[in-house]
Amino acid sequence: MTTRITPLRDVIEKQLNVQWTQWAQAHPNLAAAIDRTRLVESAVQQVRDDPTFQQAMRDAQLDEATLAAAARLIEQVEQAVRGVLPG
Repeated sequence: MTTRITPLRDVIEKQLNVQWTQWAQAHPNLAAAIDRTRLVESAVQQVRDDPTFQQAMRDAQLDEATLAAAARLIEQVEQAVRGVLPG
C-alpha cells in the first residue's frame, strides 16, 4: 500500500530535512532513535490540528493544491538564490 503524499506533508518534510542535519549532530543518540517518517507524520497532524494554521489557510484561501503550487514557487526561488550565491 502506497502512502499518499500531500503538499502539506511535503512542505513539513522539507523543512524538517533543512534542520535535521544540524539537530542530529547536536543530538546524535536521539536522532538515531527517531523514526523520521513518524516524526513527519506527527508534525503534519499537529499542524493540521492547529487552529492558527487552519485560520491562516482560510485567510489565504488555500487548499492543498494551492499549497503545493506555493511550495513549488518557493522552491524555485530558493534554487535561484542558491544559484546567485558563490559556493
